[in-house]
Amino acid sequence: MKAHLLTYCVFALGLLGCDNIKARMLAQDGVKAYHAGKIDEAAKLFGEAAVLAPNNSSIQINLGFANLGRYQADPASKSGAKAAKTAIKAFQHYLTLRPGEERAKSYLVQTFVDANQYDAAKAYFAPAVDKPRPDPEALATLGIIASKCGKFDEARTWYSRRIQTEPRNADARLALGVLIWERLHTHIEITGEDRTKLADEGIAELKESIKLKPDSPNAYSYTTMLLSERALAATNVEQKRKDLEAAQKYFKQASARH
Repeated sequence: MKAHLLTYCVFALGLLGCDNIKARMLAQDGVKAYHAGKIDEAAKLFGEAAVLAPNNSSIQINLGFANLGRYQADPASKSGAKAAKTAIKAFQHYLTLRPGEERAKSYLVQTFVDANQYDAAKAYFAPAVDKPRPDPEALATLGIIASKCGKFDEARTWYSRRIQTEPRNADARLALGVLIWERLHTHIEITGEDRTKLADEGIAELKESIKLKPDSPNAYSYTTMLLSERALAATNVEQKRKDLEAAQKYFKQASARH
């Protein structure tokens, strides 16, 4: 019985070794195809290699790169959408094999944004944010993804939650101020009281950022720009003048810190 078991184990290990060797050969061919500009072929080869060696981190990240390239080449097609999902899964799997790898994290976030996969991003980061003390970095990342996917309200919520988690983080407050400025700057149709209230929210966050980090020029610069945006909504000439004068004051302070 022991002899038969030993024979089985040796046979199984031999098969495992063969699979790994074949996977590496396929991956090498995939790299050559990728460098030759044959992205579809590279993606196919990396996919075959990943089936044989699913926990090979190099194969997984190359599978992600190749499919991201396929998506970027034809984002509107069904094959492009499928490639984006494959890239996301590959980068996610890579991060289970090598947690904290910044390069893979950045490409995963890029794929979420490029492919407009906001819901997939929410699902991926859910374990980090759906707990009593959320991970501030995950909240910030979701804010970035939501913003780039054109989901202002969601981005605003993520940034606000980050501020609640880290109330003394000047950069967290700056991020929300910048988001609000981008919203007003690119949506001139927001007028009147709605524009004023949104500008006031951003200005308040930026002023808190300045209190926490007084030597950083960015908060002064964005306060300048938000005051200018608020001035566009002012129907009262005197209020418009005050906003523009305040904007000039913050502009000088920003210049002094550059």
